Amino acid sequence: MLLYTSLALLACNLGGKPVTDAVGDDTGDSSSTGSDVTIKDIRTGVVPLDQSVTIEHVIVTSPHTQGDEGFFVQDAGGGPNSGIYVWSYDGVGDVFAEPGDEVRITGTPTDYYGWTEFSVESVEITGSGTVPPPEDLGDGSGVTDWDAYESVLVTLSAQSVDSVNEFGTGLLSSGVSLDNGFYNFDLLCGASYPTLTGVMFYSYEAYSINPRDDADLSDADLPETIDASCADVQAGVCGSVRLTDAVVTSNDWTDDNGTYFFVQDEGGGEGSGLLVFLPDLEYDVSVGDTVTVTGTTNEYYGLTELKVTDLANVETTGTSVPVVTIVAEVPADAADWEPWESCLVTVGDITATSDEAYGAVTTDKNISMDDVLYAFDAANGDHWDNVTGLVYYSYETWSLLPRSASDLD
Repeated sequence: MLLYTSLALLACNLGGKPVTDAVGDDTGDSSSTGSDVTIKDIRTGVVPLDQSVTIEHVIVTSPHTQGDEGFFVQDAGGGPNSGIYVWSYDGVGDVFAEPGDEVRITGTPTDYYGWTEFSVESVEITGSGTVPPPEDLGDGSGVTDWDAYESVLVTLSAQSVDSVNEFGTGLLSSGVSLDNGFYNFDLLCGASYPTLTGVMFYSYEAYSINPRDDADLSDADLPETIDASCADVQAGVCGSVRLTDAVVTSNDWTDDNGTYFFVQDEGGGEGSGLLVFLPDLEYDVSVGDTVTVTGTTNEYYGLTELKVTDLANVETTGTSVPVVTIVAEVPADAADWEPWESCLVTVGDITATSDEAYGAVTTDKNISMDDVLYAFDAANGDHWDNVTGLVYYSYETWSLLPRSASDLD
């Protein structure tokens, strides 16, 4: 299970970062065109934060962010520490500056959880300039100070997408993320990009490169479908995968989003389970069916799933008996249930420690019991010799999902 959070929510940035030394030179700073204050002065601490200043002859390098909350500018000569995020509490919908515009901005530079932003008071377009060329960072392996490139237009090369989260953003091989701060785009785990250009954001203690439009994204080399097991996917194999003769461990269920069911590798055990999700589709399965499924791996708020978008990619191939694994040693902490995610298990000598709320009760085994698959009755103090079910993760809570009355003993 991989936990990632979208990096595009600039106004909710919660991360901090260490102070770093200044990097770069003064060539092309706005001071060379007559302004007393440059962006580099702000970013390197020459000009203190939290006081009103004016920067002139800076160049707009981006469109407005999603949510219309801000845009980016750089000193005309570019370089490390040359960029800053221009933010407006009321949004920047009335500011019509576009990439390439030369502007004069008055406002207050502040540090917002590690993100240096320019809280704008006024923006005036003073001419037309040239967007500084992106800083070429190669494959990122030689970068020791990502902070110097915060809010700067950069290019990365030879990047592979190592994971994709529920927001459609992904972790790159360079260690930064590929994010949708300006617009939404399709992203497939396992894809590789010869080059990526975008503005470097800092949010939630992580850096991300944010393309401004399709022109900033080179054509991706898409991965071929590979044969994999549920255990392979849980271990980090990503992209387009084919599960062959996986054993269905739950009946299917539906909601407004589509159809779901659990599958497991034939032998069961830790790391052997997976949730299959068919968005806007219906497909009937029963416990004990075997299925061959082709889909793309996805992380949905911490739960690993296989996303199937075409009914032609799922086929019932036969039947088998699902293996139920007895959890002899209950995890000492709730987070330690992760190796059992989506597996079919039995937990013995289990007692409810709360009354039922929204179909769930807490237990004395560091895991809740929930009625996602079967509407059971339970109250504080109820005891079972054994409870069988699927281990599920939702809303930052690990739960055991009984499938029928026979799972409660």
